Amino acid sequence: MKKSYLIFFALAMGIGIVFGGNPQLLAQDISSSEFTLEEITVTADKRTENLQKVSMSVAVLKGEDVLNTGATSIADILKDIPNVSTSDSGTAGGLTINIRGLGNDMPTGMGESSVSTNFDGAYESRGESTLFGYFDIDRVEVLRGPQGTLYGRNASGGVMNIVSTKPRTDKVEGYAALEVGNYAKKRIEGAVNIPIADTFAGRLAFVSTQQDATTKDDHGYRQNTAGLAARLQLRYEPSDEAYINLLYNYSKQTGQSWADIDKSKWDDGIYDVNRNTYPYDATAKNKTESTKLTLTAEFPLGPGILTAIPSYATSKGQSSSYSLGRGATEPSFSINNSPYDYTSEIAEVRYANKSDSDIKWTFGLYYTKTDDPRDPEYNSGRGAESKEYSSKAAFAQVTYPFSDALRLIVGGRYDSTKKRFYDAINYTTGWVSGSKSFNYFDYKLGIEDDIAEDIVGYFTLASGHKAGGFGDNGIPFDKESNISGELGVKSRFLDNRLQVNGDVFYYIYTGYQVVDGWSEDDGAGGFIFHMNFRNADKAKSRGAEIETTALIGDATSLTLNLSYLKNEYSDDFYVHFTPDGPAVNLKGFVMPHSPEFTVMAGIDHTFALSDGSTLKPALSYRWTDEQYLGFLIKPVNLAPAYSIVDFTVNYTASKSWSLNFYANNALNKHYYTNIQADGTVYFPGEPRKVGATLNIKF
Repeated sequence: MKKSYLIFFALAMGIGIVFGGNPQLLAQDISSSEFTLEEITVTADKRTENLQKVSMSVAVLKGEDVLNTGATSIADILKDIPNVSTSDSGTAGGLTINIRGLGNDMPTGMGESSVSTNFDGAYESRGESTLFGYFDIDRVEVLRGPQGTLYGRNASGGVMNIVSTKPRTDKVEGYAALEVGNYAKKRIEGAVNIPIADTFAGRLAFVSTQQDATTKDDHGYRQNTAGLAARLQLRYEPSDEAYINLLYNYSKQTGQSWADIDKSKWDDGIYDVNRNTYPYDATAKNKTESTKLTLTAEFPLGPGILTAIPSYATSKGQSSSYSLGRGATEPSFSINNSPYDYTSEIAEVRYANKSDSDIKWTFGLYYTKTDDPRDPEYNSGRGAESKEYSSKAAFAQVTYPFSDALRLIVGGRYDSTKKRFYDAINYTTGWVSGSKSFNYFDYKLGIEDDIAEDIVGYFTLASGHKAGGFGDNGIPFDKESNISGELGVKSRFLDNRLQVNGDVFYYIYTGYQVVDGWSEDDGAGGFIFHMNFRNADKAKSRGAEIETTALIGDATSLTLNLSYLKNEYSDDFYVHFTPDGPAVNLKGFVMPHSPEFTVMAGIDHTFALSDGSTLKPALSYRWTDEQYLGFLIKPVNLAPAYSIVDFTVNYTASKSWSLNFYANNALNKHYYTNIQADGTVYFPGEPRKVGATLNIKF
């Protein structure tokens, strides 16, 4: 039996002994300690609430845990959340987030994600931020299931909210963290909070990171990436109910880290030589510079609280490659550039009840506009290219209490989205252009019941949509939508020492977006390749999640998370497995990014040392079932199951400093998260990464 399975077996046996073998011992240990589960506050419903009282499937990660475990990328942050995965997009744009199988398999710039990512309430529409993760954050919230009512389009699969640490007016504080790890990783992160007056404070945070690629070329050369970011926040709080928060974020990222490996190398056991190998010295550089300005203003107005969040973001970048021959008969030199200049304008206004209201209500307006042009001189010889879209929405949600324990939730959102594109295929063909509007109404109907003091049950019927768009050929594809029914429970037992949250869900999809490709004879001995963006008429999904945390004695914590997922095409849907092959009906086939089962188990224990310091080792295990990567459901795209073991040790000397050691993928398991080029190219998951983080607080 493999070592990873032995570890998991030991964890499972331990949980079984605790919960099944000796419940009296558990109760005795619990009653003798004040070691209890903490209360977690979230803003999933765009209001501050206790996580255990929110009637939806939500997972939360604390910012301190993200820092201590070396979780730089989004893949690191989300890896232990049931029915949530990430996949390499194969571009400089970072990673795709998949929730319950919904993510984005469309080529970059063609389609949009089914998962809405938001930073401090403002939508993040580009993926570059996933390359270096997030810094100085309070928490990350992951909302599973359609969230179309409050979050709009791009939330048919779910939502990820990143909440930064806010300035505070009561004291000077801050931290500095230094991290080093293998693959030449160096990361410095820090923040300082400065009260300026009784009602005014500022917070400055920064991060600088660099790291070599986990793969190398056939000459042993590893490319690298580097990033620098800074965030300034100014906050004015004239009262407990009112504040104005101004946030400015700047980030710069350079470099390139090739990760794709030819299948032939992978099959031969070569996991660290990428397919971008050259018989010469080569560098490929991506440069991205982004800024974001967000103003959040909240103040009482009549019977409610008015919140306004305008935001403006820019992202400028350029991809280039430079090569100089080595060992060739004649040295060669080439350079290629593909610059872009992206802008986004977002505004949201909400009006909601005050915290002491019996009836909870929220309604608001939303507007966004983005422009994504490409330089006509350098866009891979194709000429100018530009994509624009705008969206307007109105939404409302009401929670009405029938009694102290039983509540009804009703919500709706009308959204109108318009997309335009302009594309000069080459310098002689001329312009291809088009525009298309997508109008839709999303709804939410729910009921929640306080079954007992610490048990909340709920049922939700909700819808979500993702707008359509245009392919390279100018042919439009339609919107994607789904309707979800979810039944769940959130509960705590044994004097706040055992938490069990679970849910079951069922989705019905309409217009699931995919890419189809085929070729035809061009009449001159060659062929013409067509890439068509299409919608599957019908698909369905069902699944379940259970997340359990137990505190044992006064220092041990156990977790066990399980998930089940079954996604499949439920109506006739014909695609081409090969460009020149016949169309194949996918009816009854499973959908991509849908492992049937996943398991996560973990244990940690805090040792109290005689000098007042603590030592906390933690071990976690996760197993992911086999799954198809990419929309073409054929054997070559089926990725095998894999298991990962992570290990951390935290030493906290005092409130002022701590040292954390981590080993992620400690057993160095080899797996991949995406497939391209008809299954001949793999994008591997992270290999073993080890490092240490020194965190100094003041």
